[in-house]
Amino acid sequence: MVRLACLGTVNRRSTSMPLPALALLVCASVTHGDGRWSAAAPLPEPVQELSAAVLHGRIYVAGGFDRTGAPTAAAFRYDPVANQWERVADLPAARHHMPLAAVGDTLYAVGGLAEATFVPENTLWIYRDDQNRWESRAPLPEPRGASGVGVVSGKLVVVGGWGVGRRLVDSTAIYDPATNRWRNAAPIPTLRDHLTAVAVSGTLYAIGGRPLNPDRNYDVVEAYDPATDRWTAKSRMPSRRGGLASTVLAGRVHTFGGETRSSVFSNHEVYDPATDRWTTAPSLPTARHGLGAATVGGRIYVIGGGPRPGLAQTDAVEVFTP
Repeated sequence: MVRLACLGTVNRRSTSMPLPALALLVCASVTHGDGRWSAAAPLPEPVQELSAAVLHGRIYVAGGFDRTGAPTAAAFRYDPVANQWERVADLPAARHHMPLAAVGDTLYAVGGLAEATFVPENTLWIYRDDQNRWESRAPLPEPRGASGVGVVSGKLVVVGGWGVGRRLVDSTAIYDPATNRWRNAAPIPTLRDHLTAVAVSGTLYAIGGRPLNPDRNYDVVEAYDPATDRWTAKSRMPSRRGGLASTVLAGRVHTFGGETRSSVFSNHEVYDPATDRWTTAPSLPTARHGLGAATVGGRIYVIGGGPRPGLAQTDAVEVFTP
């Protein structure tokens, strides 16, 4: 099925934009994909501004804002076979807007924002599931939160984000677990925070985000090749979104959710790096931002987030089966 997708998602009920202006939106033809959504066991407590990663076939989430709107250090683990959550060791300190990523047998918690005042941090923590504890590793070259993180060739690649003094961070930082050292790489061309990043076949894709303003979301997609230390522009998302999440299934990048200052997105858009094309897929049952996404066993789990703009939490876990 083919439909029109516009640059930006407009809710006619909530926008003051006149109909003639709506008709002038630039649109592109995209394919609508198949699949279905189902519900899984909810999070033990509602959380937003969390991240998700898979380690040993189980999904981990950590940090975020809890049901009171306070930053939390809580971490949870989900077993998709048993459809059960359990609490694991808390983070060393409360964080939100903190990406998670797994490299081999190790889970990494990268930077993030602290306190209700959104203070960027440079901490790097690893989780040892055999001992149920967190340990510190070499700190990031500079503090940042609301950044994107992917894993390429066994290394963490950290891009974008919110730095000290409420400024956007342009540096690309690469961490080698074998040496416990960071190095800087070519800066991201489009400065942004609240982006999502994911790696496919040795290339990191930095998707969406915003310039510290939820009403100025981007549809930008830029690819980083560590082998050449170069960035390349790719096909733009069908919609402009920040505060979104992504995960990879069968070599394609699935993106979910996002927000503006007045609304949240249910968008589910899929990017195929092999063709540099986007398709649309069945929308999220629960529109939200600040959510986590992870793939296990050929299914995608979309976890937590904010069902309204700003501080609002959900415990919803929804599963997409293609």
